[in-house]
Amino acid sequence: MDCFWKNTSSEIYESGLASSPWQHFDQTSARVGGVNYMTNVVCNPLYTVYFTTPNKDRLSILKGLQNGQELEFILNALTFSLLDTFQLPTKWKNSLKLLPQETVLNSTQFNTLLDNCLAKVGSQQRTRIMDAAAIAVYHQQTNWPVVQTLVCDDAPQFKLLTDETALC
Repeated sequence: MDCFWKNTSSEIYESGLASSPWQHFDQTSARVGGVNYMTNVVCNPLYTVYFTTPNKDRLSILKGLQNGQELEFILNALTFSLLDTFQLPTKWKNSLKLLPQETVLNSTQFNTLLDNCLAKVGSQQRTRIMDAAAIAVYHQQTNWPVVQTLVCDDAPQFKLLTDETALC
């Protein structure tokens, strides 16, 4: 029965995302086994989906918007445009341009690439690189609906995930 529910909820979520170019997204704290987590709500007037994540960051939201699929990463024009917006220092952008471009990598592969080639990049810059590379894959993938407009609050983790953002 559990397997049936997962398949059904996945179909509902996919249909809900495809039903409208905009989706509402909100987060609230939740305690799970005595540990702080985030309950995420994605909805529009036709459906609502809830899921819980350990973190409140862009990568967790992206993973949620893709129904929990493993995140993938790419270095391409959109990645570098986002890195400009994130104000990543030029020396790190130049180093990234020496790495494989237009190649989709899984999380392990991308982290290994960064560990080997940008070992001295700081944690904040690394987070920005990962965010930009994951957002770029999200926008080019075709196996799951891509949200065009996210209706959400002004929290930083929602910025730049979609083409447009509307405040709720």
